[in-house]
Amino acid sequence: MPRISSNSSRGLLCLCLLTLLSACSQWRHELGPELSEALTPTPALTPSLSSVMDRLGPPMRISATADGYVMAWEHWRVREDAIGISLGVLGADMLSLDWGDARMQGEYIVATFNHQHELTAAAYSTWDSGAGGGSALQPFIGVSLVEVDDLLEKMPQHRWGGANLETLPRALNTPSRPDMGQGGIQQRGTPTGIGQQTLEMD
Repeated sequence: MPRISSNSSRGLLCLCLLTLLSACSQWRHELGPELSEALTPTPALTPSLSSVMDRLGPPMRISATADGYVMAWEHWRVREDAIGISLGVLGADMLSLDWGDARMQGEYIVATFNHQHELTAAAYSTWDSGAGGGSALQPFIGVSLVEVDDLLEKMPQHRWGGANLETLPRALNTPSRPDMGQGGIQQRGTPTGIGQQTLEMD
């Protein structure tokens, strides 16, 4: 009786596992220019709006304040992984096992200016946290385990002028928008039930 080598059995096992894979995906997204604590402006080194913009480029978010205005820059890295195993190859189409995970990392710089366009303060923050995930045993139906579409919207600075040309009900929301206006600024990914989005009119 012929013997099967360990390499052959390992290869056969891998082949069997691969035939069970119904879906496997990896997505990597990067939004905005890279930031760092070293790039954070200070009133001593970058006292004016023009010097801050020379260093950081156009801001992603801006809002009026009682003493002037505030601007924010952000850089995001979003990782999304998903894998699915189906028993369809073994004749059990009704059963599949899925796993998904999403993670977000990034940096955020916020700077405040007075009415004379002078920098008064700036702060830098960074984060690394989960953005969702889970696993599911699915009979007959499929379920989406991770959803990061709200994190992957285009950066907003190119939409500011267009916001004033929208239909009247939408244009009236401009002062309360999360990326411009007079209601303060918020990071993307904030739930729709909090932040400036609660001030917008339907």
